[in-house]
Amino acid sequence: MRLFVSEGAPGSLPVLAAAGRARGRAELLISTVGPEDCVVPFLTRPKVPVLQLDSGNYLFSTSAICRRQNLW
Repeated sequence: MRLFVSEGAPGSLPVLAAAGRARGRAELLISTVGPEDCVVPFLTRPKVPVLQLDSGNYLFSTSAICRRQNLW
């Protein structure tokens, strides 16, 4: 899985905290991107934080990402 965050993005801090708690239970690559970087190919505007699942699906909700990371 891959987690995209951006400095100053409102949901990045809780997502990073959840990722820290989940560390070691699953493989997670954390990528810091700029506020204007488009990380999801089908969106016209950038959106972070976003979690890309191994299946290729994306989670955009901060609370959904945190819940997913707590399950690992």
